[in-house]
Amino acid sequence: MKTASLGTSLIKNPVSRTKKTIFYLTVTILVGVMAMLGPTGCSLKPKIYMMPPDDLEEIRSSFGSIGVTISSYPLKQETIRPAKGITGGAARGLYVGAATPVVIGAVSPIPGGTILGLLVAPFTAVAGSLYGATKGVPAEDIEKAEAANLQAIDRLRKMNLRQTFIEEVLKLGKERTDLEFVNLPETGPGDPNEVVRYDRIEIRNIDTVLELRIEKTGLRGPYSFDPPSNAFIEVDARLIRTLDNEVVIRETFFCGSEEERKYLEWAENEGQLFVDEFVTCFPEIAEKIVDDLFLVYPIPSR
Repeated sequence: MKTASLGTSLIKNPVSRTKKTIFYLTVTILVGVMAMLGPTGCSLKPKIYMMPPDDLEEIRSSFGSIGVTISSYPLKQETIRPAKGITGGAARGLYVGAATPVVIGAVSPIPGGTILGLLVAPFTAVAGSLYGATKGVPAEDIEKAEAANLQAIDRLRKMNLRQTFIEEVLKLGKERTDLEFVNLPETGPGDPNEVVRYDRIEIRNIDTVLELRIEKTGLRGPYSFDPPSNAFIEVDARLIRTLDNEVVIRETFFCGSEEERKYLEWAENEGQLFVDEFVTCFPEIAEKIVDDLFLVYPIPSR
């Protein structure tokens, strides 16, 4: 919709070729800035912490028996890799070189700093490209690391960590709350866009479903030539009332490795460090889910 609106605006208000060029250059460089900065990560303060305590208490008062289910669709892989060889290094240097003066100009107190940054950007882009051509990681090394990390992912699949995750949530829920937690196998979404109608499924004595969707996993870090990255998992947790299938609470949970490593380092020993991080992440997320959704209360604002 925004693209269509922008197109309509340009038709109604013709601009000069120079302004159009600056506009498209700005968009291109801003894309480079976003790529260079990398993922922004999840909010430091979960949404549930900002809910009015009385509203949260009213929702929780309806909980009795919690059915726990999990998605079965493949995870979305998001992995930041080093620049591959001379060509990859030059391309990444082009982005970084173009973006740097624009970022500096945008935050500078000097009037017209952004425009000045745009004027300088083509020259720094060329310089960045030349510099980046010498900083790419050899293609052969990256390909070996990719093969090792794929083996690690395959080992993780065979470990059936989804079931381990479910069992940990059930265990902690029973230990830390007065609620009944019940496993609901093979009832979770099989597709990212699927909306499961729990109100139409025969689920005895279950008033609320805790639906866990493992959305993303991989390695993330800044957009640079050979960036350090951390292993991460992102889980979308939804508490759904079975009476009318309404989502009463929805929260995103994130777990990332404390130590950052470069891509080739993650691939050492057939990706064992990568595997170890995911094995330890799931219990941590399970604990966070149980605590935040069923136990933690936000501090009332004054």
